[in-house]
Amino acid sequence: MQSFLRRAAVGLLSLAALSCASGSVFQLSLEEQVALREAMDTPLDFVVPRERSIASWDRAREFINRYSTMKLRSTTDSVLVSYDSPMYSSDPPPSVRGSNLHYGYSIVRSRDPAGGGTKIAVQGTSSSDLGKKDAEQNAHIAAYYILTGYLGCARCVVR
Repeated sequence: MQSFLRRAAVGLLSLAALSCASGSVFQLSLEEQVALREAMDTPLDFVVPRERSIASWDRAREFINRYSTMKLRSTTDSVLVSYDSPMYSSDPPPSVRGSNLHYGYSIVRSRDPAGGGTKIAVQGTSSSDLGKKDAEQNAHIAAYYILTGYLGCARCVVR
């Protein structure tokens, strides 16, 4: 009986330790929470002044190179698109089989018809429907970084 109680106590302590450890891994600092909130408030279509256009486009390219888990498919003076290869067409889908989701971006710049700036449009993509919400969060973080040059929560980018 004592042996059973000891094992039960050790098991409960182990579960408590794992619970605390896993919870702390995903907790964001106050600064990270504020940065994520600011990023989520950033529109995915925005205009940057002409004098900041090149720096903003360089940040777009840098963000994709650093945070996309999909390969860069197209890069021109006005379009950056990443994709995942190979495309998943097997049954069951990779997310059901336990494969990782992959995240990419489509970023387009064009002349702002209303003024002298550059319009930038950011879209997040996912290799599965299960990652749509995270892909949208990634897109907002990318837009905020492209617009401001500040990445306050790198851990918030889902990869």
